[in-house]
Amino acid sequence: MTRLLLAGVAFCLLDAIASAQAPPPAAPGTAAQIGEKIDRGISQIGTELSQGWAEIRKSVDKMGVQGRVYGRLHWDKALQDATLEIEVRDDQFVVLKGSVASAAAKQKAVQLAGDTLGVKSVVDELAIGRSASR
Repeated sequence: MTRLLLAGVAFCLLDAIASAQAPPPAAPGTAAQIGEKIDRGISQIGTELSQGWAEIRKSVDKMGVQGRVYGRLHWDKALQDATLEIEVRDDQFVVLKGSVASAAAKQKAVQLAGDTLGVKSVVDELAIGRSASR
């Protein structure tokens, strides 16, 4: 019986200690404060994304027409085996020289070059087949 009494007293003491160490209930407005922090974080992310996009646009503007056309043609899988020369006249007219494997590849090269930012027109001097020199 004493053991049961001691166990009950020990339980009450442990409960009292645990209650004393428990944090106080959240103050009113905590949810609003958390919401404001989330809003500030989202706003900051939006600002950083805008700044990043502006930097990308600046780098594209700095890259010349030739570099932009080269990038589009070089990374296209349909033109992987092509030997291409890209000549730019008056910073807006592109002349494509070299050889491509097929008529479809030729059309793709001309289309990609023509759709590139800053290109007004494309002069197609591409040969179909492997015989054209670089």
